[in-house]
Amino acid sequence: MADTNGEPEKARRPSLQVIVLGAGGGPQENNTTSLLVRSVASGWTKGSLISVDAGVGLSAITRILEETTPPSLGREVPLPYILKEGPFAGLELTAGMLPPDAPVLYPSIIASYITKSLIDTYLITHPHLDHFAGLVINTAGLTRPKRVAALPYAVDALKSHIFNNIIWPNLSDENNGAGLVNFTRLVEGGSPAIGEGEAKGYLEVADRIAVKAHAISHGHCVERHPHRGSTSSTATPLRYGSVDAASVASPRILPYNIASTARNHSIAPEPQASICVVDSSAYFILDLATNHQILIFGDVEPDSLSLSPRNHFVWQEAAPRIVSGQLGAIFIECSYDDSQSVDRLFGHLKPSFLIEELGNLAQEVENVRDIPHPSRKRKRVADADTIPRRRTGGAFGRLASGDESPISPKSVARRAVSADISHVPPLPPAATSVESSHLTTPTQELSLREAELGVSESEDGHQTGLPLKGLKIVIIHVKERFDGRNTSEVILKELRAHEEVAQLGCEFIVSKQGQSIYL
Repeated sequence: MADTNGEPEKARRPSLQVIVLGAGGGPQENNTTSLLVRSVASGWTKGSLISVDAGVGLSAITRILEETTPPSLGREVPLPYILKEGPFAGLELTAGMLPPDAPVLYPSIIASYITKSLIDTYLITHPHLDHFAGLVINTAGLTRPKRVAALPYAVDALKSHIFNNIIWPNLSDENNGAGLVNFTRLVEGGSPAIGEGEAKGYLEVADRIAVKAHAISHGHCVERHPHRGSTSSTATPLRYGSVDAASVASPRILPYNIASTARNHSIAPEPQASICVVDSSAYFILDLATNHQILIFGDVEPDSLSLSPRNHFVWQEAAPRIVSGQLGAIFIECSYDDSQSVDRLFGHLKPSFLIEELGNLAQEVENVRDIPHPSRKRKRVADADTIPRRRTGGAFGRLASGDESPISPKSVARRAVSADISHVPPLPPAATSVESSHLTTPTQELSLREAELGVSESEDGHQTGLPLKGLKIVIIHVKERFDGRNTSEVILKELRAHEEVAQLGCEFIVSKQGQSIYL
């Protein structure tokens, strides 16, 4: 882990660096979600950076450089010069970066170089403005193509609704566009035909950086029509489609049969209940040099509220990577504090639901390690019939157990989720009153492997542990409030309070703009 000055910890050489260009989710538009990621082994070479979302871009890089670069570069400070501070420390600045007639190497010039030369790929989690607006605006300064990679629904949305010669010129490589934006449609869950070994299913998108995408849910649409499985929307009045008044003559001056036809067409039929789930993505990002990984979520809702719960499948894939030590950090949103009512979450998380989701992850980790949670003791059993079985996931497991009920991805997901969240302990009533949390440290001597896993012995001699010990949870997409409170601080206090009860063992970090995180 590193502080905001970009100094990595000395315990081991870090594998990945994450630079926070934007840590918020609005309403302020200068800090919306954007993370730069690079493999440390690649240095600052051409195309070494990827941008995960791009709510902000060039302006945020410029602002960071204004605070961390010496003045008069190229005049009072000779070139070449290696940056010594900030998240871009180690980047070599040369005279070749100076445009003609530029007296000094201004921060804006360096930012332009980083955007044009170092960032080649943008991973977009979902097509909401606070996650791609910076990319679109920055295309005005591009001179070489950029890859925009996402799951197909996100690419299609950007193609149809943004780069369509109406909202923005068609700068894409499709429909005879200008070719400055090259779309790459990722395969959900990774393509089995790509990669080998630990990198199987991962698509290499930058030097030593490969990714795998999973679809997740970001709430449902806000239209006032019934949503199947939702009890909140059925009580709201229906909102009908608008009608162009100029296209419908007044019924008072038409014959009766024509007037009735016009009247019938001016009123939209009552819509049928449907599932209108908003899709988002979660990216596993693999450093090919070390096989270390991070996991970055787009906007996401808890499975317990979702009409299409899918986080569970991400946790199933993350668990073995946590146990092996490959996955060191999860970047996930927590948009609101716990005072936000459920009906106004709009597909986002707050601390109580984030802890619930991390509890689901902890259960998957325990399944892999086969170690019980501290709040439960393993039962002593005498025969095989009474041995608790690990949950068998998926439809095949249900068929093997003799369950012949109808199978669908949604029903399987719902059953798995309901089984996972049952162990989550009650949340404290006054989370904001807790100042800080301290991870429990075993007092007895442990083996090196047990210490790494946070494993200790319970009173009855069985192993227990903090299932997510050593895992860093980096909070992104915090929505600012203008009521005098620091929302980030409130969220962090609430998370630490919930952690004292849940005893998961993870470390919470609230990201901020300009932060550099080495992992």
